[in-house]
Amino acid sequence: MGMELPKTLTDWLDKDWRRPPQNFVDCSLYYTGLNVAFIDYMRTVVRPCMAYASGCADGLYNSGAKLNVGQTIKDTAVKLIKGDKVLFDGDDNITKLIADIWAPGVNFETFLESAIDYLLMGGTCAVKLNKDRAGRYYPTAVRVDRFYADMDDLGNVLRITIFNSFLFSETYGARTSYQYWLVEERYFNDAGMPCVMYKVHIKSGVLGKEILPVLGDGGLDMESLPVEVQRHVKAQGIVLNREMLLPFKDGLGVWLWRRTANNSSVPGLPMGDPLLYGALDIIFAADVAFSGSITDVVLGKGKVLVPKRFLSTVREEFSKMGFKVSAAGWDTASMSDDDDSLVYVYCERDKDFTPRPVQFDIRSEQYRGMLEIYLRQAVTKCGFAPTSIFPFLQDESSKTATEVTAEENLTRATIQSIHQIIVPAINKMLREVLYLYGFIGRCTVKLSDYIGNKILRDQNIRENYLAGLVPRETAVQRINDISAGETEEYMKKIDADEDRKRRAETPEFTMDEAWRYMNGISEPTAEYAGNNAGGSGNENKAGSEE
Repeated sequence: MGMELPKTLTDWLDKDWRRPPQNFVDCSLYYTGLNVAFIDYMRTVVRPCMAYASGCADGLYNSGAKLNVGQTIKDTAVKLIKGDKVLFDGDDNITKLIADIWAPGVNFETFLESAIDYLLMGGTCAVKLNKDRAGRYYPTAVRVDRFYADMDDLGNVLRITIFNSFLFSETYGARTSYQYWLVEERYFNDAGMPCVMYKVHIKSGVLGKEILPVLGDGGLDMESLPVEVQRHVKAQGIVLNREMLLPFKDGLGVWLWRRTANNSSVPGLPMGDPLLYGALDIIFAADVAFSGSITDVVLGKGKVLVPKRFLSTVREEFSKMGFKVSAAGWDTASMSDDDDSLVYVYCERDKDFTPRPVQFDIRSEQYRGMLEIYLRQAVTKCGFAPTSIFPFLQDESSKTATEVTAEENLTRATIQSIHQIIVPAINKMLREVLYLYGFIGRCTVKLSDYIGNKILRDQNIRENYLAGLVPRETAVQRINDISAGETEEYMKKIDADEDRKRRAETPEFTMDEAWRYMNGISEPTAEYAGNNAGGSGNENKAGSEE
């Protein structure tokens, strides 16, 4: 951290169980498979951001006492971007199949959250469609340090090598149990057809420093694998070392999501910057301030300072007990790093020299001010309003609705910008799913917009509806955050409720009122009034007595 910490704190940081785990991207051999243009980008941009965003340690990155500010910003941003509810829109039958059957069956919302998480962490993530042995197509997200990809200028994937997972073998007595990589390669063959090939490689290296397979090497044969590994492979319904055609209509069935249109290292490289890039110095400063506050707490204990002349008295007391302590030895013992409290002792016979107790100021208010400044700057650098990520960063002074809206506009703009990037990619995948299942129709995804102050937003929608600026269907859909199909059902129920209410409020016709209504008589006439009890008026048309 660039500062001297008390031994109590350093002992805590050096404990094996509290050290942050090593990030996978820390593997140096990962870079051997990269193109030269990628290396600088991965080392200087992606690597430190992933360490801070995942709460991991990567060499000197994210080590020491820390607040995990980067991980908190990333985790909260994932929830804001995903929104409260994922909606589907399109043809009624197709949308119902996707929303009610396919999406819950493949854990679509879990996939979406993991993909956004990888997107913000590394700036780029790969999303691919898979097929299990039951014939179901499901999406998965791949982190940027788990694949190598060749892309064109539009970001379309031309070839990709994906390190899917570890496979574990059985242990037979004293025999060494090996672990294996399941590697997936998707590419276009010589005929231009999309293909896939699965390979299994032996995992080597040490924990946290896994060695990746060499690209282009042939995989192990199924017969040479342990029985348990063979079972893992067969359970996934795949065949090893055999080129198989992919059923996808849109290329390889792999799409890259980018957080930003460009990156900060390699011009023209279709990859994006991580969320924390540009805020690492501020996050480091917050960790330093946090470490300083802990140091104050550790060293801020009550201390007793005594005059130096007490040293001779104490030495005499130790001499009577059989201990011989020299001046140099005493100084070393009294100022040992093992004793952070620095409390001196004295003898009762020296009553004229009263020790003076001292309590050092912990400076909590000063540290709180520094941390709040750093947190506000870090969140703003990431493109969000401070209160969107850290609600406790509220000013004591009251703000007007205009000031609150101005702050929330930054969060809203950032979320909408990312939605404009990932929603078209999701819709491409949904079109592929419809094609694979043989569905004819249209279905698109709709992510919830950032609400901010929901009360003010709903009030604004109602006012627009009352002013005739927004249709009723649109107002119902936006206020309730529902799809077009659900909105139609809501409207039918609303109309039915209004019809029942209207009938309940309308009084029933009496027989006389019904007769009048059928004869087109809207007001009582003299003739009609005279023929009814209690009526007034003449009893004949001429108005004379009979």
